[in-house]
Amino acid sequence: MPLIAGIAFSGLTTNSPIFTTVLSTSDPSFVHSSSSTLGDELSSTTKSLFPSEPASIKLALPSYLDRQTRKPILQAFKEANLVYPALSETLQLAHISLTTKDHTPRNEILFHFSPTLAICRLVSTSVEDGIRESTTLKETTIDSPSPDTNTIIAQFIDSAQATLDEQNGTKKLDRIIVIDPSITTTEATLSNWNQHQSPIAIELIKIGFPSIALQAAKSALASYQSALEHPVSHNTAIARIGIVNADAFVHALIPKHAVLPQSHSATFTTSKDDQTKATVSVVVGESHRGEENLCVGKLVLRDLPKRTKGVLVVRVTVHVDVEGDISVTAEEAESGVSEKNVIRKFIGEHHWDELEEVLEKFKLDEGAEIGNVNRALPE
Repeated sequence: MPLIAGIAFSGLTTNSPIFTTVLSTSDPSFVHSSSSTLGDELSSTTKSLFPSEPASIKLALPSYLDRQTRKPILQAFKEANLVYPALSETLQLAHISLTTKDHTPRNEILFHFSPTLAICRLVSTSVEDGIRESTTLKETTIDSPSPDTNTIIAQFIDSAQATLDEQNGTKKLDRIIVIDPSITTTEATLSNWNQHQSPIAIELIKIGFPSIALQAAKSALASYQSALEHPVSHNTAIARIGIVNADAFVHALIPKHAVLPQSHSATFTTSKDDQTKATVSVVVGESHRGEENLCVGKLVLRDLPKRTKGVLVVRVTVHVDVEGDISVTAEEAESGVSEKNVIRKFIGEHHWDELEEVLEKFKLDEGAEIGNVNRALPE
C-alpha cells in the first residue's frame, strides 16, 4: 500500500521539532504520526523520518524561508534518495485545515512566531456559489521580534482593523489563528486584543505543528489520488536539456516545451589524445554556457581504449518520460563500454524551486544562437 507523508518543520535550527504524518492510499483509517528533532546533519535526519519511502511527500515550511534557505532541505531529500517533496507554506496549510471544515466568511489574522521572525497576515475569506476564496489584505514581517508576542498581536490587530476600515467601516476581525501552542491568553490580553472590537470578541485558535503535518499529508494524498483519477494526457519539458561539451558549451538535445516523452541521441568524440574516460554532464536551463545552467546529473565512461582524440565515438541518448524522469545512456562503440544514469522527476514541477533560480539568473537573449562546433566530451 503506497504511503503519503506530510512533514512540518518548526524551524531549521538544531533540535527544532519535526512532525510527520503518514497516510495510506488504500486504507482511510491508517494514520501514523511521529515527531523527532532536527540533528546537526539535515540529510541524516531526513533519512530517519520514514521506515519506507513514501510515494509522495509534502513539506510544510515556515513562510519566511526564501529559496536560498530552502536549498539545504531539498538537498537533504536528494541525498536520502527520497521522492522529491512538494512545498507548501505553514500558514496556508494552517488556514486550510480550518476553512475546509467551516466555510463561513471571515476576516482573520494569522500569526507565525519564530526566534528570528514573526509573520502577521490579514486574510479575508469569502464564499460564493459554494466556492471559498481567501485573499491576503495585509502582511507584515517582523525581524528579531520581541518575546512579548501578545503585544505584537495587539499592534497588528490595530493595523489590520485600520485596513478593514479603509475598505468598509462595518468589517470587523472575527478570529486570530496562531501557529504556536505556547501563546497564552489572559483576560488582560484578550481585553487588549478586543479593545476595538466591542461588542464582538475576537476568537483565538491555536494550531500546533502536528495538525499542520496532518494537513500536509491530506493535501498530498488528495493530489496523488487526483493524478491517478485524472492523468494528464501529456507533460512538457519546462526547460531545455543538454550535454556539456569539452569547450564548456551546451549541446541541446531536448528543447524547452517539448511534449514528453522525448528521446534524442547525439554522437561525441574524445577531446584529448589517449583519453581513457569521458564525462557526460546533463544540464537543464536556457544558457548556451554549461556553467550557467543547472547540472542535474553526471555519468563517467571509464576504461576507454587509448586513441587519438576525435577517433573514439561515444553515443549519448537522453530519454525523458512523461513523469519527468531523465535517463541518460552513454556507450562507446569500439569497446562497448557503457554507463546509464537516471535522474528522477527533474522536469516535473517538484524541482521548479531550484530551476527557477537558474532561469532567473541566466536569461537567454531572444534570437541568440550558437552552433555546437565542438562535439567532444571532457575527461
